[in-house]
Amino acid sequence: MGRLTGLHVKVKRFTASASEPLRTVLIINNLGIDHVLDVGGNTGQFAESLYDFGYKNKVVSFEPVGVCHEQMLKRSKKYPNWEVAEKMAIGDKDETAMINVTNDTVFSSLLEVKKWHSDLKSTSKMVKKEEVQVHKLDTIVSNYIKDPAASKILLKIDTQGFEKEVLAGAEELLKHVTAIKIEIPLTPIYENVGLGFYETFEFLRENGYKPYSFNNEGVNLKTGRVNTIDGLFVKEK
Repeated sequence: MGRLTGLHVKVKRFTASASEPLRTVLIINNLGIDHVLDVGGNTGQFAESLYDFGYKNKVVSFEPVGVCHEQMLKRSKKYPNWEVAEKMAIGDKDETAMINVTNDTVFSSLLEVKKWHSDLKSTSKMVKKEEVQVHKLDTIVSNYIKDPAASKILLKIDTQGFEKEVLAGAEELLKHVTAIKIEIPLTPIYENVGLGFYETFEFLRENGYKPYSFNNEGVNLKTGRVNTIDGLFVKEK
């Protein structure tokens, strides 16, 4: 470790305590998950990590940004159980909307990035808008899962502040969702975020989900404050 050089090397055993992707796959394999709905797939990082760490069943990825959707289609070709849905956003209505595409596409959202964050991190600045189709999961899920009631589903939501809308459009589907992996803001970086930290936990608690795993996702490198965490919650019967 070097405080002056900025170098910091720490060797740890490669276990579920050290690797969040490995931990996720261990959990979902142990639960018998056979369908993963990857909402906010970006270029396919999450779906590919599942297969790399030993998941073998179905993944359906949803992504609204054109360039990301194209990259994910290419990335998915070598995985026979990975299906990339047609380009769309997921929300609480079936409609057409404009998505804000940012310099680094991981920040792209149907919501606007707050100015303090785009000033702090220039890669989160919007560079253009794209028109996208938005669909509720309840409207389109039958195109991808024949019988949700007979499936064990992980719903992964990484939609940059739009998580409340995704959940609102999945009211029927949630009756059959075994686990939810969701991005949770501690310090929202988007305008008009519907679910904050406490609201997310309360919604999941009310719907019977218990916390299984957490991971720091976005950190303010100036202050050290964590902006966002990822949480994995399981409905225990």
